[in-house]
Amino acid sequence: MKVLFRTDASLQIGSGHIMRCLTLAESLRQEGAEVMFACRSHPGNLVGLLLEKGFEVYQLPMENFEPQGQCTAKPRVTVEDYSDWLGCSQDEDAQATLKAIGEVQFDWLIVDHYGLDEYWERQLRPTTQKLMVIDDLANRAHDCDLLLD
Repeated sequence: MKVLFRTDASLQIGSGHIMRCLTLAESLRQEGAEVMFACRSHPGNLVGLLLEKGFEVYQLPMENFEPQGQCTAKPRVTVEDYSDWLGCSQDEDAQATLKAIGEVQFDWLIVDHYGLDEYWERQLRPTTQKLMVIDDLANRAHDCDLLLD
């Protein structure tokens, strides 16, 4: 089984998304799955940790990214409120992800990112048999087979 995680960590985002995906990735690998990550190279990313743990990482470029600073205490309500966490548009991210993975097909694509929604997921659908989203906000629509809240 081939599994791709699309998640990020940064000074702005924090490390929680990567850490919860890493826990699941290690369990999947123990069961025999081939697990990879696709991560944008934000300042403060955890790509080095993933590589140290023996995972292949598709590093997405940081072209035209201007960091918006640290997280604020203001409540966020929509995917647009988290779009600066992505570092580009959803379309640009989807295209960069598709370019990075090439012709590789996955059994599962697992997405844990507040800046992504059904628009991005539809673009990546052809690369995977099943799509899982980890979302604890319930503030946007998803195109997935499994939603973990």
